[in-house]
Amino acid sequence: MLAALADLDPALAAQVAAPQPEVAAPQVAEAAGAQFTAEGAVPQVAENGVAVEPGATASEQAFGNKSTAASGEIDGGMYEPEAYQAACTAAGTPDKWDPKYAHGHTSAKQWTQPYEGRYDMAFELKHKQSAAQAVKDFVAGPTIADYRVIGVAIEMNELRDQLGDQRFDQMFGSADTNTDAKISKSQRLKITAGMYTIPFAAQMLALAAENEGLDKKSSEPEAPAIEARVEEKPQEGGVTGGAAPEMIAEELGVQRDQELA
Repeated sequence: MLAALADLDPALAAQVAAPQPEVAAPQVAEAAGAQFTAEGAVPQVAENGVAVEPGATASEQAFGNKSTAASGEIDGGMYEPEAYQAACTAAGTPDKWDPKYAHGHTSAKQWTQPYEGRYDMAFELKHKQSAAQAVKDFVAGPTIADYRVIGVAIEMNELRDQLGDQRFDQMFGSADTNTDAKISKSQRLKITAGMYTIPFAAQMLALAAENEGLDKKSSEPEAPAIEARVEEKPQEGGVTGGAAPEMIAEELGVQRDQELA
């Protein structure tokens, strides 16, 4: 065929006989480590092993799968009694609800329970307990109380943060036996429904400031006492001491009589 083509068109025959360039096979670029699936993109995995859905916000990734009180989360937080009872039911553990919790209850062991005392929704710190840690544990819960106690607890926790744990303990309850013994019963920490209507935080701050002032004063060295001296009234004639002239003359007279005798 090439011979016949050469007779007709030598130039065309030479072009056909020349070697043709190889055509590269189509290639598919693959990203390193990329995976493909018919089910769509594979979700990323965070360091804690929880799958992160593509496009989810940080809040949704952190809390999207977290249970709420309504869905049965009963292991922490502060709840009103009705909400906690509903949460126990939603969790399938209604036996966790106790009717006495209606008077108030906290899992924080530093407090006397309202049903152990005389008043509903009244919590008092036990002796030899850190007041600061007790407030933290009260807020962490689970704690069952009405909205007033919950409001007081939140404000109390803010006050603790403002004063600092060490100062808060010195004022309102301490794990140190010696420090705790100096705290009066009226000053020992309480969280009650009645505190909701009074400016207790301002009063406690004023008390802390007063005690701090007393501490500073007691730590300062006392000034040396100066003995008060009473000046003697000068006698007439400017003589401030010695016998009167009449007495001196009399004594001289007696001595003269004795010398002449």
